[in-house]
Amino acid sequence: MVNLLLNLSRSLDFFNSGIMDHHRRVAFIALRLGHRADLSEQALMELYKASIIHDIGAVNDQDKLMLTSFDVADPWLHCERGRDFVAEIPELASTAPIIYSHHDWWQGGNPSGLSGSSIPTASRIIHLADRIDILINRDRYILEQAQEISCRIKRLSGQVFDPDLTDLFIDLSKQESFWFDLVSPWINDCMLKLIPPALMNVKRENLMTVARLFARVVDLRSSFTYHHSFYVAQVCRVLALKAGLSHDDAYLLEVAGLLHDLGKLAVPEHLIEKPSRLTTAELDIIKQHSYYTYWLLNPVLPGHKLPSWAAYHHERLDGNGYPFKKTAEQLDLPARIVAVADIFTALREDRPYRPGMSNGEIKEILNRQVRDGGLDAGVVAMLHDCRHELDDLWFSLP
Repeated sequence: MVNLLLNLSRSLDFFNSGIMDHHRRVAFIALRLGHRADLSEQALMELYKASIIHDIGAVNDQDKLMLTSFDVADPWLHCERGRDFVAEIPELASTAPIIYSHHDWWQGGNPSGLSGSSIPTASRIIHLADRIDILINRDRYILEQAQEISCRIKRLSGQVFDPDLTDLFIDLSKQESFWFDLVSPWINDCMLKLIPPALMNVKRENLMTVARLFARVVDLRSSFTYHHSFYVAQVCRVLALKAGLSHDDAYLLEVAGLLHDLGKLAVPEHLIEKPSRLTTAELDIIKQHSYYTYWLLNPVLPGHKLPSWAAYHHERLDGNGYPFKKTAEQLDLPARIVAVADIFTALREDRPYRPGMSNGEIKEILNRQVRDGGLDAGVVAMLHDCRHELDDLWFSLP
């Protein structure tokens, strides 16, 4: 679970003005404070799970831009949305109240109705850690600004921040190594040393539920794709079983379908919502999303093919796809299934530049891509054979 959240959380930090690795830094600061506050191992684990995805409710660029301001005026919508997201995930549900209150002020006046010590300890820690990170200027040497950051935080002690936690931070901030760790390329190693060794493992069903959480964040970036990843995943599962793959592979292929567009969080929203054809330059920007999908997933499942199944959905059998230019010999059956499922789903959906297509139009386009050497003929034929089942799944989507 630690490694899964650590790597998937990077997708939450894609933003055109660049707050990359914000969640990692906040989690690191929070864990350092948690240790100084003598939290139990279980409390530290809860703190890690909440801090590493604390802004998961910030699903669009406007939300993220707002949060880059230290004196953020109205952070409550993303707190509420984040709470609702994780409340549906059994392994993360315990973090829901923490995420909901992670911008609560110590003195009160919060939508939660909480103040002072009634605010969850983890929420108070994350709030402090989050605002510390926002104050860091990436263009300045870190020690040049350490004193300024500490003074600004201290001025808000007892008003915005827990005074006891503020004191812990002021003492911690005297360590040069604390600041060096924050901007170090080894911050992951520094953080992993702070997490209790008795870690919660990811069971197979846990992987699916966390995948659904991140798929929801991806799909909500556009009203035109609000269930894209979920339907791609269902099509993948149906085709995998139709092709005779094992139930284990069908399960993992469904996970790959849920996460295939994870890297799309790196794509600016104005391109996702553009109501006309993309220019060549804009398409070049879009092409990075499947590359990022691969590198977000690969550290989670090193040596497993699932990252490739998810990331190769724009590759073609003739080698003219993107971004890896894979050929038929390099694309196994599961990867070919995800590619067909993605195109099929996209054609069914309304998009900013066209309405969803009819069954006849979709069939013709898929068959043409088979003839042109892009898609696997056998997979497309199976999809046509399963059309009634896929229609039932489509109309059952919320």
